[in-house]
Amino acid sequence: MVVFRKIRSAWGIAQAYLRGWRTRRQIVVIESDDWGGIRTADRQAYDRLVAAGYALDAMPYGVDALETDEDLERLFDVLQGVGDSRGRPACLTANMIMANPDFERIRESGFTRYAYEPSHVTLSRRPERRGVTERWAEGLRREVFVPQLHGREHGQWWRWMAALKEGIEEERLPFELGMCSAPLPAPKEGERFFRPVYLDDETLAREGVDIEAMVREGAALFKKQFGYTSLSAIAPNCCWTDHVERLWADLGVRYIQGEVFQRIGSKARRRPHFIGERGAAGGIYLIRNCCFEPTERPDGNEVSRCLRQMARAFRLGKPAIIESHRVHYIGAVSPANRDRGLGALRELLGTVRRRWPDVIFMSSPELGRLVAFDNDDVDRADETAILGGAAGPGRCSCA
Repeated sequence: MVVFRKIRSAWGIAQAYLRGWRTRRQIVVIESDDWGGIRTADRQAYDRLVAAGYALDAMPYGVDALETDEDLERLFDVLQGVGDSRGRPACLTANMIMANPDFERIRESGFTRYAYEPSHVTLSRRPERRGVTERWAEGLRREVFVPQLHGREHGQWWRWMAALKEGIEEERLPFELGMCSAPLPAPKEGERFFRPVYLDDETLAREGVDIEAMVREGAALFKKQFGYTSLSAIAPNCCWTDHVERLWADLGVRYIQGEVFQRIGSKARRRPHFIGERGAAGGIYLIRNCCFEPTERPDGNEVSRCLRQMARAFRLGKPAIIESHRVHYIGAVSPANRDRGLGALRELLGTVRRRWPDVIFMSSPELGRLVAFDNDDVDRADETAILGGAAGPGRCSCA
């Protein structure tokens, strides 16, 4: 069985490179997940949990937190500092979590009813984050930060609520600190709730979860915050179903970000995909083939590792679609973490520009348009709105 899984995995990866859309251009897309979602509340919460025996200091996501004004300013400076062959700056497709738990309302219910609040409300509570939403908009204007849809929440809030209701001590302390549990391996009992949320309909129905409401409300919050429909989406933990794809399509999502393997349902069945493949509702898959996660791999080789993956993609006529999470660019818990992540990103982008002088930086929806029309007309894509039908400065609406 193990051998069969390895063969199937190798075949899926091979298909991702050998099938689907190709390009003669060196196109680079950086897709970054988790923006807007809570993780570790702040440095004080981090220290208190570590002192209480939670191993946040033993895992990369222990230093992840909501972005601050300074985080975004410094990230934008790095991206703006490297231009492609057209003079356009490097670009981050920022996949957004649109809501966080409303801790006060949950407490008032006696831990019997889940409630959420828009991410901008969570951000507004701390002075160092009150300018974040304006900086999101500024990043879009500067073409360095392109928000797209990740989801309403990033965690299995129904299981988290059950643990709180049962009075599990391990969950109550993070709750009091404004956190939705703690990511593995930090919890002392080995439990976590930052798991896939778009499970199969049967599992969610048993849990009393309305999947349609979860998907539609996330998209509605996105449109209200940014003023446009997200043309692409990526499911938390890259786990989703055909039902979710149909919901996305109904909401205007045309391009589906993901990894080589889609996880399906509570049993995590895997389905391979390739760039340009059409999904259950006609959505076009944009499959990640490179990885840049410097906080997760502190061996100092992440830049060279990513460059090798990019070179392989270009040799095979594929765009380099890079996966990179928010945690690497966040300094609220550890400024040193942000310094390392931004330094690695600066090195990566500078090396890309020198090694491939004809490089083109793009966002996911712009790449999606090229794939949809099966061409290399990057100038046309650049003139086309990424704003889901709402024209931005100097851009026409996307047909």
